Amino acid sequence: MKRIKVEDLPPVLTDDIVNTLVEMAMEFPKKTFDWAEVSEVLEERGQLNIILDKVEQIEREKESKKKAAMSEQEKAEEEAKWERIRKDPDPNKFYGNMGQPVTPNEYKNRYGVWPPGYDENGNKIDENQP
Repeated sequence: MKRIKVEDLPPVLTDDIVNTLVEMAMEFPKKTFDWAEVSEVLEERGQLNIILDKVEQIEREKESKKKAAMSEQEKAEEEAKWERIRKDPDPNKFYGNMGQPVTPNEYKNRYGVWPPGYDENGNKIDENQP
């Protein structure tokens, strides 16, 4: 894949350069610091949105093609999955590792028990008492 470094970035972006930058932005995982450095320069120039808009458009097209290729059964299963998520009565349900709980209540909601140093009612245990 062709890459563009900061020192090779021209002030006016041609279609060829834009397409190369879009490929760099969509690369996963980011293997070099080229995109990070180039994106900073593009942001300073006010040109970053041109690239990010194209990336978003390509991702939408991929998603549309993916949905169009799904069978009716797969579409129904997908819709049922999202309906279960929308109707879930537990607003604190854990959907993945999104960071550690900050408060004791968040800890209780996530793990079902109070954190160490708290009693069964959620009161902080005073370690200075006998």
